[in-house]
Amino acid sequence: MKGRYGKCSGCNKAKSLKYENVDLCTSCHSAQFQSVNSGNSDVDNLIKATQKNNIQFRLEWISFEDFEDVQMVAEGGFSIISTATWIKGRVKGYSKGKFNRTGPITIVLKALKDSQNINSAFIKELQNITETQPNSSMRNLVHYYG
Repeated sequence: MKGRYGKCSGCNKAKSLKYENVDLCTSCHSAQFQSVNSGNSDVDNLIKATQKNNIQFRLEWISFEDFEDVQMVAEGGFSIISTATWIKGRVKGYSKGKFNRTGPITIVLKALKDSQNINSAFIKELQNITETQPNSSMRNLVHYYG
């Protein structure tokens, strides 16, 4: 039944899906995100795809300047693991023309060494995680933001 979830506050068209705390349709919601510029077109395309196809479980590009108190925890052959405070926090809804965010939250960062040379196997792994996360019982344990 088309439109049974009210109207989109962005385009005023009927919404065919309901998302908690989001009063936008999928198209208007994805248009609200800032441009993605990770420096790797495969990563950018993956982020854009999750924003277009999924409102509740999607990736967003987070600039390193949005983190405070970054403290290295461990270093391996391929990455560095750190804890940090994400100043803005995750999106918890959208209303009145802006995202509502949680505010500062503690997160774990995984910074890949030589991330400009990410291979297709890594992109496929991320894609699999983003596709299965909404239906996984693990989604409440591990949150991928971007």
